[in-house]
Amino acid sequence: MIGLDTNILVRYLTRDDEPQWQQASEVIQQNQPCFIANIVLCELVWVLRGANYRFQKAEVIGILEAMLHSAAFEFESRSTLDQALQQYKQGKADFSDYLIGAVSRQAGCTGIVSFDGELKGERGFQCLD
Repeated sequence: MIGLDTNILVRYLTRDDEPQWQQASEVIQQNQPCFIANIVLCELVWVLRGANYRFQKAEVIGILEAMLHSAAFEFESRSTLDQALQQYKQGKADFSDYLIGAVSRQAGCTGIVSFDGELKGERGFQCLD
C-alpha cells in the first residue's frame, strides 16, 4: 500500500496537467491500494471547491462517493468517511467540519463545540455565540 498526497488526487481527478495526470494515473492503477488520510480528503474538497476549480458541491459528493466505493483506495475509516459524507450531503457546513464530527464521535466524544455558525442546529454539534 502507498499513501497519496492531495496533489496526486487533484491531478488524477481534474486532468489539468496531462504529464502529471499520466503519472498520477499510473500510480493509482498499479493494482495496490492507495491510502488516503483524512487530511488529504479535507484538502481535496477544499481545492476542488476553491477558486481554481470551482467544483459544485454535488460534483464533489459524487467524487467522494466513487472513491469510497472503489477498491483502489483505503481510508483511515470508511465508516467514518461515510458518516461525514452523509452529513455533508444534507448540511450547509464544510466537509471538513463533518469529518471532524465523525472522527470525534468515533473517538468517544459526546459532541463537538464550535463557533462556526454553519453548524448551528447540526446533530452532534454545539455552536457557541
